[in-house]
Amino acid sequence: MIKAVFFDIDGTLFSHFTEQVPPSARLALQELKYQGVLRVAATGRHILELEDMDLLKYDFDGYVTMNGQICLDRNLNVIYGNPFTEADRDVLIRFFNNKDMPFILMEKDRMYINYVDDNVVQAHKDIHTRIPDISSYRGDTLYMSVAYCKKDREDFLTSQIGDCIFTRWSRHGVDIVPKGADKVSGIEHFLAYAGLRREEAMTFGDGENDMAMLEYAGIGVALGNAKSQEIKDAADYVTDHIDEDGLRNALVRFGVIKE
Repeated sequence: MIKAVFFDIDGTLFSHFTEQVPPSARLALQELKYQGVLRVAATGRHILELEDMDLLKYDFDGYVTMNGQICLDRNLNVIYGNPFTEADRDVLIRFFNNKDMPFILMEKDRMYINYVDDNVVQAHKDIHTRIPDISSYRGDTLYMSVAYCKKDREDFLTSQIGDCIFTRWSRHGVDIVPKGADKVSGIEHFLAYAGLRREEAMTFGDGENDMAMLEYAGIGVALGNAKSQEIKDAADYVTDHIDEDGLRNALVRFGVIKE
């Protein structure tokens, strides 16, 4: 019996074709709440971005944010956090301050960029998200970074930053997170917090950073608009496109909500 459902945001719960949560998905979230099933966002985004996208109004029961680097309860209290090591933090700050390329740095309650170029503008246009304010590092704990660069520059970064995972989400940008945590570890901590087993969890995703959680959960569902066949192969089931009621159709198929 599924007792918690974890949703990726971009391309899974939020459609970039219509720039909204599909009506059928909004109804599904309401039905899950009525059934007493926990609804958790599991995203690469910062909680501030979810607020900007007006997604906090859906009253999620928890949030796995920044690709699992911070796990929050429904009241935005930290359940779990995985910051950069001091050594990797220092390298990132050096790149950030030297302005070798545009970088976003993310703290628990703050995210900011060092400068903006065409790569940044296009990347944020593609995902319909505002560009963070330009600001400076003030010494607080860092959990995630985004570098705006092409693949050749990413290869250079990986040679300089040792204990990190790089996940490309756009031809313009790549996420950088500490090793030791991903969406799965965030889900694990939330399930422990809620007293649930992995077999009682269902996950939905469409991107490279969703593959591990699709394989981990009792039921992993890839959207029909998933970015590659490899992502679909990681899932137990491939549902319809996000804008063809894919999310709700899968929940109905597995009996989590009613027709």
